[in-house]
Amino acid sequence: MKKTYILSLAWIVSVLSVLGQEKKINLNALTLEEAVKYSLDHSPTFIAQQLKEQQAGYKLSQVKLDYLPDIYVTSDLRRNIIIPSTPIPASMINPSAPEDELMYMRFNTPWSSGAGLNVTFDIFNPETAGLKSEQEKQLKISQLDSRIAENELRATVSQAYIDCAIAQTQLDAITADTVYYAALSREIEDLYRREKVSLVDKNNAEMNYNASLARFHQAKNIQHNSRINLLMCLGVEPDEDKLDQLRLSDDIQSLYSKMMSGKVLSGENPLSQRRQAELVSLSEIKTKNALWKYAPSLSLSGYYGANYFGKELKLGNTNRWFGNSFVALSLRIPISRSLSTAKEVSRLRIQEQLERENLRDVKNNRLGELSRELARLETCKNTYRLKQSNMKLITQNIVAKQAQLQKGYTLESEFLSEKLREQNALQEYLQAAYDLLSAYINLEKLTKN
Repeated sequence: MKKTYILSLAWIVSVLSVLGQEKKINLNALTLEEAVKYSLDHSPTFIAQQLKEQQAGYKLSQVKLDYLPDIYVTSDLRRNIIIPSTPIPASMINPSAPEDELMYMRFNTPWSSGAGLNVTFDIFNPETAGLKSEQEKQLKISQLDSRIAENELRATVSQAYIDCAIAQTQLDAITADTVYYAALSREIEDLYRREKVSLVDKNNAEMNYNASLARFHQAKNIQHNSRINLLMCLGVEPDEDKLDQLRLSDDIQSLYSKMMSGKVLSGENPLSQRRQAELVSLSEIKTKNALWKYAPSLSLSGYYGANYFGKELKLGNTNRWFGNSFVALSLRIPISRSLSTAKEVSRLRIQEQLERENLRDVKNNRLGELSRELARLETCKNTYRLKQSNMKLITQNIVAKQAQLQKGYTLESEFLSEKLREQNALQEYLQAAYDLLSAYINLEKLTKN
């Protein structure tokens, strides 16, 4: 146990030393691939899961070492203050003594000591016979948990990156609108002072600017929160300097191209299903190991040493040391304990059936979720293309309306109505992009996990 603890501590120290030499990340031009790769090396949640896997590995090594013979040295030194006496027939010492005469004999000396080598070995112990197979399954489950955690982290970082990209696009568009409404408000204010527009027109222009400014502050807050979330997913401290440095290299269109070009469906069984299958196997092993408890245990023990007896403490006197050794073979047959073993076996068989039902539930749920996510992805693809087409059309309308406004062919109110439709089209486009990219991430995670 002590050896296992030292090995675990050494591994943790080595991990921390590696983490102390933190790799630099280019926040000024961060790509999606760089974000995912960096998070796998620095995410506290994922590193914690890797440490759990290491613990399971050391636990298996410890279980294997426990099957070896236990060899240890014992030694003691005693000062016998009161030495007990026992009555014995006097004829044992003096044959001529009467038969009913007793005498008292001390069975110890004022000083005694002992030292020797001990060996114990379980030839067969039902309590520990199946621990190795159980821990091997636990290690496989922990390894699957690590792979599941990795896929979860990839999906989380990708989603955070998408949120940040969309929030930035939204902020850029609203910033441009706010600049436009600010310039328009100043222009109307100047016309009002020259009495060329009414007070209603002036107030409406100022109200439009105020509404745009409110949307700007909201978008800025959304963008700020999305940046914090992305840095935290990366395992980076979200201080003000790093928040200011953060710039994304991938925009919505490049993210769409990357994700749509990848292969989503996989022929392998998902990790969660494989993990549940391992839990079924583990429950079967536990039931089998519980049945072994009906069997007797057989152990071997031995001792090789010497005992010291003397009136004075002179451990160097070899004449006062007397050899002592033995080899013992012990057999233990359970009787009353078989009653509790029967209950344990019944409980484990129920757990075994429960795990099988859970596996069936995982398979059914996965098939249903997969069908829903595939249909959702296809719907989101079509919606995204339509909203993207609408954005192109509304952009052309804005250019045409602005040209008509400059020539005096249309009213300012009609142009403002067109700008409002542009804002609505942009929000619908961003929402469609978010739904599409999120659906792809969810489907990819579902097929792997």
